Amino acid sequence: MRIDIIETDLFLSYLSEALNRDNLSPVSGITTDSRHVKENDLFLAIKGEHFDGSDFIDEALSNGAIYAIAQSVHENDNVFTVDDVIEFIGKICSEWMVNFNGKTIAITGSNGKTTTKDLISHILIKSGHNVSKTEGNFNTSIGVPLTIFSFSNDPSQIYVLELGANQVGDIDYLSSLVKPDIGIVTNISGAHLEGFGSIENIRKEKKSIFNHSNKGYYGDEIETSVTLSNHPLANNKVFLKNASIAYEVCKDFMVKSDQEEFSRIIEDFVLPKGRGQIYSLSKGIVLIDDTYNANPESVKAAIDNLARHKTKGRRIFIFGDMKELGENEIDFHKEIANYCEGKIDGIICYGDLAKNTFNNSKSISLRLHFDNKDALVAEVCSLLENDDIIMLKGSRSMELDSVAEDIKNHVK
Repeated sequence: MRIDIIETDLFLSYLSEALNRDNLSPVSGITTDSRHVKENDLFLAIKGEHFDGSDFIDEALSNGAIYAIAQSVHENDNVFTVDDVIEFIGKICSEWMVNFNGKTIAITGSNGKTTTKDLISHILIKSGHNVSKTEGNFNTSIGVPLTIFSFSNDPSQIYVLELGANQVGDIDYLSSLVKPDIGIVTNISGAHLEGFGSIENIRKEKKSIFNHSNKGYYGDEIETSVTLSNHPLANNKVFLKNASIAYEVCKDFMVKSDQEEFSRIIEDFVLPKGRGQIYSLSKGIVLIDDTYNANPESVKAAIDNLARHKTKGRRIFIFGDMKELGENEIDFHKEIANYCEGKIDGIICYGDLAKNTFNNSKSISLRLHFDNKDALVAEVCSLLENDDIIMLKGSRSMELDSVAEDIKNHVK
């Protein structure tokens, strides 16, 4: 993880104050990976459960880092010791945000965070605003501060931030740093149950963003009001829900706040990678890449999306393990088998947990299970017929995105 700093003088003033040091030299970027260090970077030697960034300080300095922040003492005078590196950088972020005079929109939720973030950013930019947004998955306790340090501090800016959580306390902490003008919860479902323990804990944690926001929007209370006639995603229920949230948030920022103008603005919006992109292959075959991540609710939504697609061929669902679901993970995977009934024509499962889905989907005529991705790809490519639609969905760690790419390359 690495970012370039635009406001070098401003960041240096906050860093100097936090370290109580004068005469520090300017920092051009920040990185948590010694391999990605550039000249005059600040290296954050984060200490994790299975690693200690302090082991890589010498490498970072030799690669060009001007300073390092660590939790262990180092003989180099350019290495500063703090109690907790993440808390230290969070305090600087909090100071930055207190003095930021632009607008901040922060988004969390179990599903749809990135799509909603990108939709809001797209709408605001096309409405004439200056926007800085979270890139990639920089939505953690270290990713959010680094994201903000990469932004301009100009008061004309609107920050659109994604806040992620794996355990109790994450959203409350991040939103306390950011203090959004507008806080958004897209929805709440059983994602990361292993870290949260219960759906009630998830609900409480996600909604804690509202404790630190001037204004709040809760997606589960917003009706799906947006309708799109000619958009490629017009029949995608999940996208329309995210678009409806974005419309409610953005209509006060738009030149004209009617839905006709909104539809025009988003007509060229493209989904983020792995979140439902549609690819037309040979012989009328369609591939839907929804591989970015998965939990029970997002998988059910994907199945519904697949079922709504009109085709002369078959609807085939390629399903990989859903991770971090806690002690009920087997039941959640069995539940997916039941949910597929009557909606799809084939299910192809990949992974140990997905084998429970395979074993409970006997009513589906085409059902296969694989432990090997190469074998999966070979079989899928051989069984596809004219006008089939295939959708891929699974947790990020299952790397089904590579399966999608292999299929696209074989069925051009």
